[in-house]
Amino acid sequence: MYKALALLAGASMLGLALPSVFDRYLAEMRQEQSETAVSQQRIVEAGVQANRTRAQEATPTYGGRVAEIDVGPSGHFETTANLNGRPVHVLVDTGATYVAISERQARQLGLMLTAGDFKHTARTANGENKVALAVLDRVKIGSVEVRDVEVMVSKGDVLPVTLLGMSFLSKLKRFEVHADTLSLVQ
Repeated sequence: MYKALALLAGASMLGLALPSVFDRYLAEMRQEQSETAVSQQRIVEAGVQANRTRAQEATPTYGGRVAEIDVGPSGHFETTANLNGRPVHVLVDTGATYVAISERQARQLGLMLTAGDFKHTARTANGENKVALAVLDRVKIGSVEVRDVEVMVSKGDVLPVTLLGMSFLSKLKRFEVHADTLSLVQ
């Protein structure tokens, strides 16, 4: 009987003490989480500040030929490129697999396509369209010139702007953005 009473008294004491132990544990966890969050935030802020400083102070040095394109009023990188020796307004689009032009633009650039060449289908933001694949002899922006660039030609005039896609960009040594300038390095 004494054992049962002692066990009951011990259990009661433990029950009274347990909530305070649990509360202390929760308080410690909250404190550690807030310290961790503050520490991570400080690390991120320090990294962002370091990147800002490097971007503002560093002038990139490149080996080889470089063309720089400033961001346009639309917020995109736009410039005039020479496609097969003809000046064409282009919009840089890293999401485009190919340089993309309209059928009319292709004729102006000397690409002779037949109706049978439009055997592929492209799915774009404007819907599906028949396209042909061809090759431009050269694409030049400033001193950067790339030869044998694959181009996707859209049937009709559904493409309002020429897109400078990855079939051109991937032939460069690199391309990178510093502030509001896109650098094309060959």
